[in-house]
Amino acid sequence: MSNQTLAQSCTLRQPLGRIPTAASRWFRRVFRAWQVGLCWARYLLFGGNRGVPGLVSFVLGNHFFVANQVGSELTALGEILAAGRPECALEIGTAGGGTLFFLTRLAGPQATIVSVDLPGGPFGRGYSGRRAWFYRRFARRSQQLELLQGDSHAHEMLNRVEAALGGKALDYLFIDGDHSYEGVKKDFRLYAPLVHRGGTIALHDIAVHPRALGCEVSRFWNEIKSQYRHIEIIKDRRQGWAGIGVLHVD
Repeated sequence: MSNQTLAQSCTLRQPLGRIPTAASRWFRRVFRAWQVGLCWARYLLFGGNRGVPGLVSFVLGNHFFVANQVGSELTALGEILAAGRPECALEIGTAGGGTLFFLTRLAGPQATIVSVDLPGGPFGRGYSGRRAWFYRRFARRSQQLELLQGDSHAHEMLNRVEAALGGKALDYLFIDGDHSYEGVKKDFRLYAPLVHRGGTIALHDIAVHPRALGCEVSRFWNEIKSQYRHIEIIKDRRQGWAGIGVLHVD
């Protein structure tokens, strides 16, 4: 369903039964850092000049801040964000960080951006302190980026989000956290009221998924979409994953 994880894509393979030495661990860290730098330089040199398509190519093509998305779907969402340039945005579900990087590049240059993630959650792997260090550097010079780790369903987290927003209403809300029916419904009920009129709400994974995956976002999407002007972005109805639903708050 998704691209390889960070560990799978970056770790140098060791012969079975061999215990990594201090030197090999050091080499792997250096190699990872070199690859991160190379990906970043490639984007700065070439991707930034290609607008939304170049940005999408970067977040789908690197193995460090990958976005688990369908390219054409993410491009369509990116064009919507690029037209609006949100100044206040919230992302539920950080995971590999690809959509967070995507958001920082398409939000306004002085935007306030908050991202919430649950370490060890069933629908995302969370992120380490080291990755959080990188994520904070996604913010452009005058942007304010807050990373909040914890349960998005907890009222304590809602309070933390509201404090991080400093009383501002949301221009954009992206929901990609708990994919169970009750989970996505609760995220929507808690955070959609923070979006002002004229704002946008996007939900990921609205395509019908195999039942075994436990993803029920499509069920909630089909219940809620008729209450809004909406756009369904699904490349292929038979793809069995992804899909982005966009709601316009009037």
